[in-house]
Amino acid sequence: MNELFMDFLTILLPTYFFFYMAFTLIHRNMKSMLNRIAAVLMFAFQLYFLGEYIKTSLLPQYQMQIVLYGNSPMILLVICCLVHLSILMGGPSVSSLKRFLPLVYAAPYALWAIFLISKDHRVLYNAAVTDGRSPLDPLFLLITVSFIAGYILISVVILTVSWYRARDVLHRKILLSLLLSLFLLFTWFVLVTLLLQSKFVTARNAMILFFIGYLFWGVALRHLIGKYDIMPDYRKLFHHLFKSAPTAILLLDQKGAMKEMNPKAQQWLDGILASDMLNHFQFGDGLSLAARLALVERESEVQWEAKLVTPKKGDLDMIIGLELIEETNEKLYVMHLTDVTSLKDTERKLLESEQSYKYIAHHDSLTNLYNRAALQEQILQKIANHEFFALIVVDLDSFKPINDVHGHFVGDLYLKHMAQILKSCSEPGDLIGRIGGDEFVWVISSIDEHSELDTTMNRRLSLLYESPFQYEDITIPISFSAGISLYPRDAADVTTLMKKADEAMYKVKRSRKNGSVL
Repeated sequence: MNELFMDFLTILLPTYFFFYMAFTLIHRNMKSMLNRIAAVLMFAFQLYFLGEYIKTSLLPQYQMQIVLYGNSPMILLVICCLVHLSILMGGPSVSSLKRFLPLVYAAPYALWAIFLISKDHRVLYNAAVTDGRSPLDPLFLLITVSFIAGYILISVVILTVSWYRARDVLHRKILLSLLLSLFLLFTWFVLVTLLLQSKFVTARNAMILFFIGYLFWGVALRHLIGKYDIMPDYRKLFHHLFKSAPTAILLLDQKGAMKEMNPKAQQWLDGILASDMLNHFQFGDGLSLAARLALVERESEVQWEAKLVTPKKGDLDMIIGLELIEETNEKLYVMHLTDVTSLKDTERKLLESEQSYKYIAHHDSLTNLYNRAALQEQILQKIANHEFFALIVVDLDSFKPINDVHGHFVGDLYLKHMAQILKSCSEPGDLIGRIGGDEFVWVISSIDEHSELDTTMNRRLSLLYESPFQYEDITIPISFSAGISLYPRDAADVTTLMKKADEAMYKVKRSRKNGSVL
């Protein structure tokens, strides 16, 4: 087997491993600085050993140019990236060293440029040396080896300090593995260099040994990245997001048993047993949360409103989002709880305010009966429905003397008493309203238009006399005049009905009072 084929097997072919590792690092996450620097390191390794193969096997006549302008800057880039990687992987404890990175990159390249400018290239690299010694100028070789060994040592120190200060168990394990791999690489580098200087191996064989050591170290580094997912650690990132989420997140199994919850959920569900948790959710339709889990089987993702009853925080209004995850080994439900208690409280207050304003707009403030506008609206609705009804205008007799003798306070109580009597005597479907100072309207729907209407009306009105007004030592018997009109017999519109009932009422007033006219 000739030397060209041996070089292909031992150098060129394995070089493509560096290309593969660099490509996968970039593909994994190009936005990560850690991934980019690691990929650059792998590319630099590839170009370095590719240059060695070309120099040794393909174009030996250009070996001086390849070494000085290709391999030398590539091996310097490798060690600079190594220091850069150590700082990035070290974490916050060594992040202050980032400001020295420009110096880390500039120092070796500055000395490399000075040598190229100040010395003859044939002196820096003596191609005539073929006795196994290094063809590089001794000073240039010493400085290059010093930078390589020094930067590896600096990386070891950075990782050691980071390992000592790290608190996360996984991070410490990663740093320890990197330290071990660097220590072995450094040992291998020193050993091969000593063998080369002692002439136990030739420069060509030393280059192959260097390549094997760096290849194993590169594979170990890539394996470490893949094993612990540290570039970047998405699982750790999502774990932090799960822990710090402002909403409650719960993980349930297919039977509804709780697997895990984040701190927000623990805060809301404090004091509730995990086995009893589902029973603390109340829904408007009465269906339990456990029964609702079956819905997700068909719909995959659902959302409900519910009330969460807690022993420490009281009743909380919740929006529940439930999603089924089937990509794992078992079916799991992810439940998101959003607290909308304050929003619901505001909504309830607005609704109550709206109802209050609507009530005030349609009711008399003293008696809480319908006012004139609301009463007219209700009567129009009855007319639209073609209902038969009687409209009674009730006017209290001698109300002014009551105010004059007993005062307006007693007069207001008397009006409230009259309103209460009308309510107690009314039946479902009847309407009662106050349209003036002492004037009431009673709309009676619960009558038969074919019955004796005079008798029916008098019987209904006679009930009002049964409860005289009493306040302290004041007793006032109920006395009123009432006029009655019928729809549709007497009129087909509200205005005419009111007018005819009014006329009938005043007829009673002018005659004898305390009576009614149909």
